[in-house]
Amino acid sequence: MLARTATFAALVFATSLAHAGGVHYQTVPVLEVEPRYTVTRTPVARTVCWEETSYQRTADSRRSSTPTVVGAIIGGVIGNQFGGGSGKKAATVAGAALGGSIGRDAGRANQPGRYVPVSEERCTVQRDFEERNVISGYRVTYVYEGQTHQTTMRHHPGDSLRVRVSVTPVP
Repeated sequence: MLARTATFAALVFATSLAHAGGVHYQTVPVLEVEPRYTVTRTPVARTVCWEETSYQRTADSRRSSTPTVVGAIIGGVIGNQFGGGSGKKAATVAGAALGGSIGRDAGRANQPGRYVPVSEERCTVQRDFEERNVISGYRVTYVYEGQTHQTTMRHHPGDSLRVRVSVTPVP
């Protein structure tokens, strides 16, 4: 009776393989799981700022109007030497205006201005790269029928692994 049951079980097993195309699945124990890493580089923008000192000339509120006035008087006197009648008046006015402008410029050139330090914040954006190790897969070692095998998987398999077993008859 035991022989009949074993023969029947073997027949059912062979029939199921024939119906499945000679393929079946089995759960096997996992011995070791080793993560595989790849390095990723991510750009990171950061702002870098610093203090920069420059010097600016200040307007001196104590400037004298004397050079402008003296220049206008001298220009008016010189302009008055030219022309006649109403032309003489126009030459005097033009000489006074030109002399005043020349006197003002000469007065500014002779007076030293004060320079004061001015601190300004300057900033720039710099791009750095952040490197990270990222798990790209797993190297899995498992046992099937007493032999050790390895495969690479995208996800962690846990303590056991389902394998596909293919049976092909030998002629």
